Amino acid sequence: GNEVKGVQQEVVDACDTVIELEQYGTKHSLNISVCTGIVIYDLFYKLNS
Repeated sequence: GNEVKGVQQEVVDACDTVIELEQYGTKHSLNISVCTGIVIYDLFYKLNS
């Protein structure tokens, strides 16, 4: 998605699953590699719990 406009609603509607990462503070964008790392970390955390 675009950092300003996000992902178009048509794209979201076509997805089976949507992951939204809440952002706090002054940083308003995440690099795709950083996002992927966060999602993978959370997945492994949940699998090992």
